[in-house]
Amino acid sequence: MKKKAVFTRSIQLMIWMLVMISVIGFLLGQWLMRFYLDREQETIRGNIHRFIELNDNKYRQLNQELLYIAANDSNVKAIAAMAENENPDYRELLNYNINLSQVKSRLQNVVSVYGSEYYVWLYEARTGTFIDFGAGDFAEKTEFRELIGQQTKEEAIPLSQNGKWFIMDGKYICTSLRFANVYIGTKVETDAYLNSIMKMKMTPCYLAGILDEDGRVVCAKQYDHGLITDVENMEGDGVRYQLTIREQGEKSNFTILFRIQQKWYENANILQMAVIAASLVILSVIIFYSVYLRKKVLRPILNFYHEITSYTGLTKISVTEDVAELDSVAGMLNNLLDEVHKLELDNYEQKTKRQEAELGFAQQQIRPHFFINCLNVIYGMAQLNQKENIQELCVDISDYMRILFAENKDLVSMSQELDMIDKYLSVMGRVQGQKLTYTLQKNCSLEGAVMPPLLIQTFVENSIKHGEQEEETRICVTIDAVKEQGALTIEIQDSGVGFSDEVLEKLKRGEPLHKRAGYQIGISNVIQRLKLLYGDDWELVFCNNSQGAKVRVRIPDRRVPGSG
Repeated sequence: MKKKAVFTRSIQLMIWMLVMISVIGFLLGQWLMRFYLDREQETIRGNIHRFIELNDNKYRQLNQELLYIAANDSNVKAIAAMAENENPDYRELLNYNINLSQVKSRLQNVVSVYGSEYYVWLYEARTGTFIDFGAGDFAEKTEFRELIGQQTKEEAIPLSQNGKWFIMDGKYICTSLRFANVYIGTKVETDAYLNSIMKMKMTPCYLAGILDEDGRVVCAKQYDHGLITDVENMEGDGVRYQLTIREQGEKSNFTILFRIQQKWYENANILQMAVIAASLVILSVIIFYSVYLRKKVLRPILNFYHEITSYTGLTKISVTEDVAELDSVAGMLNNLLDEVHKLELDNYEQKTKRQEAELGFAQQQIRPHFFINCLNVIYGMAQLNQKENIQELCVDISDYMRILFAENKDLVSMSQELDMIDKYLSVMGRVQGQKLTYTLQKNCSLEGAVMPPLLIQTFVENSIKHGEQEEETRICVTIDAVKEQGALTIEIQDSGVGFSDEVLEKLKRGEPLHKRAGYQIGISNVIQRLKLLYGDDWELVFCNNSQGAKVRVRIPDRRVPGSG
């Protein structure tokens, strides 16, 4: 019986249905969104325009009333007349104070009419009289008075052009007018002005800011579902704002900028109903189609999955359902698993052989140069006919070689390594005679601890070899070993001249050393063996200190079976 491509046809049918639903929903949603977007934008722009118009009327009326006070108020004129009287008597001074009180009362009436957020001031330049009333603490008012006085002296006081209000110091919206020697004006904080805008609550979420005549933002706030907060910029920290509106009144040289995040679905009843209806339709389709998929698609896939999870490599994966795609996949998967299994076996055998060869080569490579040196010394003794020295040296070398070649293991115990070092130093003492004086301190009591053979001896040998001076070598080698947190840490400290700067820098960077540096064979083989035995779980640190050269080796603590 020919198997049916049920899975492929089911997926194709599902894709076409989803595409059709998506296209219809997209077109319907776009039309509804555009309709409500246009209507809402018109409402918002109308509200903003009315707010700007109301403020323009307020600015116009304030300018007219302030200019009238400066030009026609009798008390202001009487204050200005005091400039003509150089020696006023007490009555004139009393009248002067009464006039001040009357002008301040007039300014207080202005604030009570237009709002407590305003600060109104009047300055008569000839007498230096400054009268003010309104918002602000004593320090702010004192600073503002001094600023107006200084600007008047320098003839640099800003005046409203064509009665337009302007931004001062990035903190105030101001108007400043002049009649003869009388300056009069008012200011309101940009923060207070912006708060009045935020009270409009145009949409659930929007930004509003004040821009000066150069287009810089001097104050900005965010309204988010009833919460008003200050913001540093008008970008909204990644929030998408679909509508930007700029408005500038006829009586202001600053701009009000609105950035609105429009969530129309929260206010549009028709759109909500459309979304609900579309959701019900989609839900019905999904329920119907899920039943079909469960029977024709999911069940064969689950059976196929169980076949894969229960695969042991002894039998082939088979498919009992009449689905051509799964049957084809099963055949390809069987072939792939056979190839993978074969590659794993080949790779494992090759890797094992390579590691055995490299480890054996590294362990053998580290030994020859020591024995070559010993043979050279024996040859020199033979030329000098030193038979007794040759006999003693051969006995020491024989003891050393007996320990060295006793067992060819990847790992040796701590005690075996230290015994080998004792024999090595004994041989070196006889080889160099009076030229070498050494002391070996072993602070090690770790029974059962194991390490690669010749690990410590390599660095002890370097201490003897590279600690040589012109006439006599006096070397103290200290070996410390501790176990901590599952690791074995070994430190070898000598009293020699230490590593040269060039060699130490290359060792720290992990660069290969030249053979003429004297460290190439020994240290390179130590590093190679550590990599082969422990992978990345090891550490080798080189440094110099006040005593000489120091090497610290950290390897995993692998105990000898049956040890503590």
